[in-house]
Amino acid sequence: MLMGRANNFQYARSQVLTIGDLAERTGVATTALRYYDELGLVRPAARSGGQRRYDDGAVQQVGVVLLLRYLGFTLAEITQLVGGWDDRSSWDDLVRAKLDELDRLVRDAAIAREALVHALACPAGHPGECPRFLAIVEGRLAGRPLAEPA
Repeated sequence: MLMGRANNFQYARSQVLTIGDLAERTGVATTALRYYDELGLVRPAARSGGQRRYDDGAVQQVGVVLLLRYLGFTLAEITQLVGGWDDRSSWDDLVRAKLDELDRLVRDAAIAREALVHALACPAGHPGECPRFLAIVEGRLAGRPLAEPA
C-alpha cells in the first residue's frame, strides 16, 4: 500500500512543472515564459514559495504561442487571438488581416526575386549601368512602390 501512495505522489509531481521544466519541454527561455505570463498567454496553475508551477496544459499553451509566432503573428496579435477564442468574428478579422499582410509579403518577395534574377542576367553587366535598375532607383526616390513599373 505504501508503494501505491509513493507512485501516486510521484505521478502527481510529474503533472506539476516548474518554469525551468516548462522551458526545457518547449525550448522557450524562462524570461520569455515570464513575459508570456504577464501577457496572459501562459498562466501558472499555482505558485509554491513564490515560484510558478504549471500543469501539463501549459506545454500546449506555449505550443500555440510558438505556432502563431511562426505564422507571423506578433505577441500583441496573439494576445488578442487567444483572448478572443470565443469571439469568432474577432478571430476571423485578425486572421484575415494576417492573410492580407502575408499576401503583400509574398507579392513583394516575388518582385524582389524578379529584380535579383534580372541583376544576375542583366545585359548591362553592372547595376550602375543598367537602365532598368536606375529607373527603379529613381522610382523609389520618387516614392513609387517597387511593384509599380518604372
